[in-house]
Amino acid sequence: MQVRVFESTDMASGLQKVKDELGPDALILSTKTIRSGKLRVLGKKVYEITAAIDNTWPHQGGTAPIEATQATTTPPPPPLTYNSAMQFNQNPALASVPPPEDHLQIATIQDQSVLQSEVNELKGMIKNLGQEMLRINNSRSVADPNTSQSTSFDLDASLRPLQQRLLDYGINSHTAKTISGFAGDSLTLEELSDPFKQHQYIEQSIQELIQVNPNTFKDEKQQTRIALVGPTGVGKTTTLAKIAADHISRNSLEIGFITIDTYRIAAVEQLKVYGEIMNIPIEVVINPEHLENALLKFRDKDLVLIDTAGRSPQDGLCIDELASFLRPDLNIEKHLVLSATTRDDELFEVVKRFSVLGIDNNIITKIDECTKLGILLDLQIREEIPFSYITNGQRVPEDIMAADKAIVTELIMSPGKGIVYE
Repeated sequence: MQVRVFESTDMASGLQKVKDELGPDALILSTKTIRSGKLRVLGKKVYEITAAIDNTWPHQGGTAPIEATQATTTPPPPPLTYNSAMQFNQNPALASVPPPEDHLQIATIQDQSVLQSEVNELKGMIKNLGQEMLRINNSRSVADPNTSQSTSFDLDASLRPLQQRLLDYGINSHTAKTISGFAGDSLTLEELSDPFKQHQYIEQSIQELIQVNPNTFKDEKQQTRIALVGPTGVGKTTTLAKIAADHISRNSLEIGFITIDTYRIAAVEQLKVYGEIMNIPIEVVINPEHLENALLKFRDKDLVLIDTAGRSPQDGLCIDELASFLRPDLNIEKHLVLSATTRDDELFEVVKRFSVLGIDNNIITKIDECTKLGILLDLQIREEIPFSYITNGQRVPEDIMAADKAIVTELIMSPGKGIVYE
């Protein structure tokens, strides 16, 4: 038996492929719908048809036995039969042939009857699938007989509720239109009109698009170094303390604080207070050489957290100065801290300006101050930088969570509920 798998954008062309490759007697073993495309969940539907052709069935009256597969160079012997006494009856010409080995497949008359019935049923599926294919196509693309317009107009209208839901989440119009367009390719008109199906599709799509990199301590043998960078007022120092407290409670790590923020005396004093409370040593550095010395001093620590001064995205010289501290050879992860309250265009400008540092992850703060968080999805689609942490208040260490696809999706799809407690 020869088994082949065919893929096609529609059932009609798929069945034609089966017929062209295997002939009109091919058996349809299974059919299913899969999604193609880069995003998978947003990709177009593709029909997968598994078909087979069995050339060993003799076209004779009555029940046909299954023949053993023979090598192409050896002619097949006369068929063996199986009597009610469970003994082999051999053709006289095969009297000298020893009993068949285990690799020969011998079926009883009853088994053959059942198998032949199933095969006949599978053959009948070819005709039934043709009718089903017409029904599916009609539901999606048949023109309305009462108008001169095709159902594309109806499809556009059916997408509006789904697109509006995306806009209500605070997702920008371009992203909302793109996702709803994929929905038109992936869902039937009936599914598009179902609020539950809409919600399910949006949830799956957002989770597929969101990228996260929760910064859990993975390698106890190698020191982890994390620097928080970003504009002023986004909560870098508080977030640094939250990360430290979270790791102490979860992993019992040895941690060291380093601050490069010598522009604000209050920032240094604030970090010192957190250090005293959590029994974490702190080093203050004023130039790149001092940073290397501080890292050397903390070489026995599991985790080193580095606080930096807030830089204006418009001040390229200050950002370049920061880059001289955070050199690639120091193996410091750069986490860009962004406030969810920042306007969309300003947020993208911040990411663009700080990209010269080689940002590894984004941290989103102040989500408790927002009613809509669709910007989180817009930021992911445009910049493709994963989220590591999300903060939702001032409490240390309670108001922080490691980024998770399900949590971020829930935040986006729950306008007005920015506070999430673990």
